[in-house]
Amino acid sequence: MSGALLALGAAAMLGLNTAVVRRSMLRASAYNGIVITILLSVPLFVLLALVTGQLTRIDGFTGIQYGALAVGGILNFLGGRFSQFLAVQAMGANLTSPVRVLSGLVGAVFGITLLGEQVGLLRGAGIALLIVAPLVAFARPPTVRLGSLQIARGILFGLTAAATYGGSTVLLRWALEDSGLTMLGGLVAFGAAALLLVPSLALPGRLQGLLEVDRTAVKLFVAVTVMMALAQVLRFAALESADAAVVAPLTETMAFFGVGFAFLLNRDTEAFNPLVLLGIVLAAAGAVAITL
Repeated sequence: MSGALLALGAAAMLGLNTAVVRRSMLRASAYNGIVITILLSVPLFVLLALVTGQLTRIDGFTGIQYGALAVGGILNFLGGRFSQFLAVQAMGANLTSPVRVLSGLVGAVFGITLLGEQVGLLRGAGIALLIVAPLVAFARPPTVRLGSLQIARGILFGLTAAATYGGSTVLLRWALEDSGLTMLGGLVAFGAAALLLVPSLALPGRLQGLLEVDRTAVKLFVAVTVMMALAQVLRFAALESADAAVVAPLTETMAFFGVGFAFLLNRDTEAFNPLVLLGIVLAAAGAVAITL
């Protein structure tokens, strides 16, 4: 139960984070958002690992576990987050949510097939709801004006985010299980993503574009960094004590939290037609069913 509650806490923070990401994506590129949030996350997790005493417990993971944490971090924070930022930029957080929530399905399937986790009738029903939810959400055109290319880009990047988030969850669960090293694991995951990301700043125009990001966007990205760090602490802690087949879908109830925050912060740029909302509710219900 504690793992489920931690996953719900992570979902709430991720829902708020998605709404803030939408506002930041109106002012800056997804690439700049990724660079700022990931590079700021590394010293934050160094501090967290130091304060909790985990920085001195580097022997707590095996070499293979460190590799799994690194690959999981790259998949999650580069593949997943970059794809999510692009999807949100293309068609908004609400329309992205029913597609991205399929990461819960991916995580559950991988957890069952690769880690030997169990699935019963109720979890099976939850998986079915996760499949139906995006179909319902996209049954009618959105209420905001979006071109077909924007919707196609949003769906493509949303599915990519779902696949990479789901895959990373299984790797992180395998490495973190009963380790008690949430902060150190987070540092390794973020550090690996940062190491892969930093060389890209040498590409023409990348560093200059980063320096030209306006102050408002930078403030929003700092807020995103703090919210993402808290969400990942909760998520990693959940993965220590609960199956990936539980944590991955339950984390995707962020869609339920996200729609409320989107209404408060982005009601002029988001889609709120009844089918989109129904799709989000179905996705959240499916995620909950998988945990029971």
